[in-house]
Amino acid sequence: MKGKGGMPRMYGPVENRVYVSNLPWNIAWQELKDHMKTVGDVVYADLFTEAGRSRGCALVSFRSPEDAQRAVMELHDTDLGGRKIIVREDRVDQSTPSKECRVYVGNLSWQATWRDLKDHCRAVGEVRRADVAGDLDGNPKGYGIVEFASPEEAQAAVEQLTGTDLLGREIFVREDRERVTCATKASRGASSYGGYGYNEQGPYTKVFVGNLPYSVTWQQLKDEMRQVGEVQHVELFTENAEPHGRSKGCAVVEFATFGAAKRAVQYLHDTMLQGRYMYVREYYEGARREGWDAGRQFPKFRVKATEAQ
Repeated sequence: MKGKGGMPRMYGPVENRVYVSNLPWNIAWQELKDHMKTVGDVVYADLFTEAGRSRGCALVSFRSPEDAQRAVMELHDTDLGGRKIIVREDRVDQSTPSKECRVYVGNLSWQATWRDLKDHCRAVGEVRRADVAGDLDGNPKGYGIVEFASPEEAQAAVEQLTGTDLLGREIFVREDRERVTCATKASRGASSYGGYGYNEQGPYTKVFVGNLPYSVTWQQLKDEMRQVGEVQHVELFTENAEPHGRSKGCAVVEFATFGAAKRAVQYLHDTMLQGRYMYVREYYEGARREGWDAGRQFPKFRVKATEAQ
């Protein structure tokens, strides 16, 4: 059973699940399941999809944690359909990624988008997210932050990608030395959502959602987000702080648990809602002070959706 919007069902305890990426686009779930069951009893295998097309990654649930661990140890870097697949434990319910997983990328072309950066960096490993920094007006600053799935992949990026060409410029890559609090340009040229920061204050339950269609209602957003966990409420930002004002295309969604919020960041970021790709990242209470909405004050009134619907 696939969740709404191509999101796989979260089946079984997290220790029994593995995340598989770098899959060929034409691989079906049955082929993936057949490959994975060589190391243990597979309960299900489900692909992430978008508009009916595979996104090249999947979740696989085993009958036991021992089988899941064997999959990581024995099937990582094996061939499936002509590609070397990446197999790791499903980490969405665990602690936030360490700074050692992130790298700073400088000397970016002014035309470089987060997708260009992500595509370039995944040559050395699994990229969980990539962001291109911008000023308060959304103009690029010529650098970005990339988060990998492991410190080893981040180190490989430093060693192998420095001096490589990206859109006509030689980039340099180094470890991320500071907490990131730079404004970042949202996906596909949408307005900038400033102050993207990795939350180092502990587990979070709220996420910021940007690049939303202006026609999306809080109920539609809630329905989309609750595929990864229980949604407690949605705050949709509106023009002029009016309860029925025009949407500003962004919102804060609060989940019941840290695990659900983290699943939203990992699995719903860059997925489509009514023709636009959502931008999903963690939110924390200090966000307003750090200018998370491109230097504009959050409206005093937000459209709140706290009803159990």
